Parts: sequence; C-alpha cells; structure tokens
Amino acid sequence: MPSIDRILDRQVGKWESEKSAHTREPGSRDRPGVPVQPILTVSRQRGSDGTLLAERLAERFGYTLLHRDVIDRICESSGYKRRIIESLDGRARSQMQLLVESVLQGAYVDASDYLRALLEVIYSISQLGGVVVVGRGSNFILGHERGFHIRVVAPLEVRVRNLAERERLTERDALREIEKSDRERTEWIRKACGRSIDDPLGYDLIINHVSISMESATHLVAAAAQEKFGRLRAERGPVLEAAS
Repeated sequence: MPSIDRILDRQVGKWESEKSAHTREPGSRDRPGVPVQPILTVSRQRGSDGTLLAERLAERFGYTLLHRDVIDRICESSGYKRRIIESLDGRARSQMQLLVESVLQGAYVDASDYLRALLEVIYSISQLGGVVVVGRGSNFILGHERGFHIRVVAPLEVRVRNLAERERLTERDALREIEKSDRERTEWIRKACGRSIDDPLGYDLIINHVSISMESATHLVAAAAQEKFGRLRAERGPVLEAAS
C-alpha cells in the first residue's frame, strides 16, 4: 500500500491540476468554486468484503481510495490536514468552516478535537472530490446531498468464514473479532454522529454481498451513483463529473 505521503502528493496534485484547468476556462470568474468529481463513501461490516468493493469502485471511477486509517492519520497530523484544507479556494474554505461550526453546535454528541478535525477533513474532501472514503461515518457527516453513500453487509456466517480464511483464524476467533468490531463501530457512530450505523436512511444503497457478485455490485453502484450525480448536476449548476 502506498505511503500516506505518496497518496496525498498524488491526490493534492490532481486537485491542483483540476483547479488550474478551471481557472483557464472562459467565464470561470462568473462560476465560483472549482468543478469537482463527486465523492463516494463506503461503510462496511467486517468480513463483508466491503473494502474490496471500495477498491473496485476507486478503480472504476479513477478515484483515490482513502481507508479509515488514512483518514485518521490525516486528522491527527496538522500538516496533513492543512494540505487538504489549503487545496480549497477561499470561498469553499469559509463554507467548510461554517458547516463545521453549525454541526458542532447542533446534534453531535462528541465535540472532541478529533471530531472537529474529522469534520474539516471530510467536508474539505467532499468539496474537492474524486475519492472513495471508507468508514469513519463519512456518510452521516456529509448527508445525502454530498456524495453517494453505500453500506456493504453480509450474513454473519459468511463474514465469519471470510475473515477466518483471509486472516487465518479459527471460526471462533473470527466470530469474536467480528462481534468486537460491530460493537466498536456501532458505539463510535452513535457517539460521534448521534446515529445508528444500521439506519438504512443513512445510505443511498445497501449491498448484501452474498446476493450478488462483486462485479455486479460494482456495476450497480456505479450506475446508481452516476444517476444521482446527474441529478445533483442539474440541481446545483456547478459541474460534477463522474466516470462514464
């Protein structure tokens, strides 16, 4: 897996290139903000192969994949976080700060320094676009009008078998790992977002991986995401570009 520095270097360079291209377009001053590719978020049960689907989607759309661990490291480093935020133009940066302040003064239960950093990073990434974010409640943070949000689930016995095979565990140990993960993720979303991770209204699409193949799931998500991005384009006016 590439280092976080390489991931950021590549993605920040991509954002800067898109910003430069936008400023050279005729009439760009009359169209504030940088046109961005949308963002996809993936929430997944452990052992459901959600990470694999996220990888397939990143490849399909030509996006950068940002795992939960990468997001955490960006939030914990003032340098990394600053690189993300400084990629925004001044107007988008002001909007992001207003959003963060409104959320922290609202219904969120946990107003820690980490949550503030997470909100700033996720909102900034959503403005810049062109990424698939895995985990960290990004779907609840952004809401339905920012990006396309999926959750990947599978029956418990399938998840246990997948995890046991992938990490060479006994099925008993795999079950313990999954139960621990489910408890921790449920509690974190409740504490940070004031929501239930299993609330179907928090997602645009829920994929039961045992029902359809990974290839079919990738096509299904891509088609549904492109339809939603088209609607957002029509409603907002600023350019939103998705892979065809």
